[in-house]
Amino acid sequence: MLFAQQGSVSAGGTASGAGGTVDFTIGETNYINTTGSGGVITEGLQQPFEITTVGVDELKLQTEVALYPNPTSEAVILSVSGDTKDLSYQLYDLKGALLANSKIEGSETRISLSNYPRAVYFITVINSQNKSKQFKIIKN
Repeated sequence: MLFAQQGSVSAGGTASGAGGTVDFTIGETNYINTTGSGGVITEGLQQPFEITTVGVDELKLQTEVALYPNPTSEAVILSVSGDTKDLSYQLYDLKGALLANSKIEGSETRISLSNYPRAVYFITVINSQNKSKQFKIIKN
C-alpha cells in the first residue's frame, strides 16, 4: 500500500548516502507508523526533532547560556545571563576540527556561520575552570 501526502511546508530536501536516500520536510506534523519484521518506519510531512545540549554533567557550566536561532542559515546569537568573565566559545565541525574560537565579551555574541557549508556544528562555551556547555547547531 502506498501513501501520498500533500501539505504546505516551509522547507525540505533530500539526503543521500551509501545506505539509501531520505526526503524530509519542515512544516506541518503529520505521520503514520508502519511496523514490520524489519522494524518501524515513521512516515510523514515532518518528524519531531529534539535539539538537546550534550556534554559531561560533572563539568556543567553554572552560567545560564542560550543559543538561537537553531536551525540557522547565517548566524547564531549566544546569549549569556550573568557574569561573562573568563567565558569563551569554540566552534567545531562534525569531524571535531576547531573552526573558530573567541572570548565572550558581553551578554549577546553573534557567531557567523555564513562562511561554512550547510552541516551540523557544535559550539562549546567554556570558562577558566574548564566547565562547559555544548550546543548542536544545524546550518541550513
